Amino acid sequence: MYPPLTPRFAAAFFDLDGTLIDTGPPHRAAEEATLREFGFEGLADDHPDTFGHGVVPGSLMVAEHYGINDSEGLLEEYWRQWNRVIADGLDLLPGADAAVRAVAASGSKTALVTSGDRKYADEFLKMSGLGEVFSESVTLDDVENLKPNPEPYRKAAGLLGISPERCVVFEDSIAGFLAARSAGMTCVGVGKVALEADEDVAPDMAISSFVGFDIWNVRPH
Repeated sequence: MYPPLTPRFAAAFFDLDGTLIDTGPPHRAAEEATLREFGFEGLADDHPDTFGHGVVPGSLMVAEHYGINDSEGLLEEYWRQWNRVIADGLDLLPGADAAVRAVAASGSKTALVTSGDRKYADEFLKMSGLGEVFSESVTLDDVENLKPNPEPYRKAAGLLGISPERCVVFEDSIAGFLAARSAGMTCVGVGKVALEADEDVAPDMAISSFVGFDIWNVRPH
């Protein structure tokens, strides 16, 4: 008689924006609308890539790039525009719900690790119905350093009591890949950025989407 299968990983950590929900386009739309409120015609050709860095650090990047002295006002306006843009809700990316549930069903503990704040994360968990699946969640309110710093993922591993080498991370951004790598965890990149990433910043494995995803195809790095 064969022994029962056990998961390759004891814990799986999922990024939120761009990984589970497609917030790239609405984020960019909110940034553009915010800049128009501050007197700009829209996004400059060299607009900084703020996606994946968290709203507060991203707003500071925008303020510095455009020479806006009122970073708090910029952030406040961004949130107003963001809430307007997503008023009709945000959908999970194809296959995301099934993937999270399948990973949890495999026996791995799961955690949401986002650069958004606690309110944002809790609203997502409630809206998506995945609150019952995730064992823990880590937000910008829980750490001093955001991605690409490894602190968020190390925090999640500590909360679950799992060593980094037994953890797998699902991310869509370079900042996330670097955070996972620095934390000593296996990283699965999801989406176009992951598929096209240069070797020095690439995840351990890249998939186009969660459709048909199987956790058993992922090997620890």
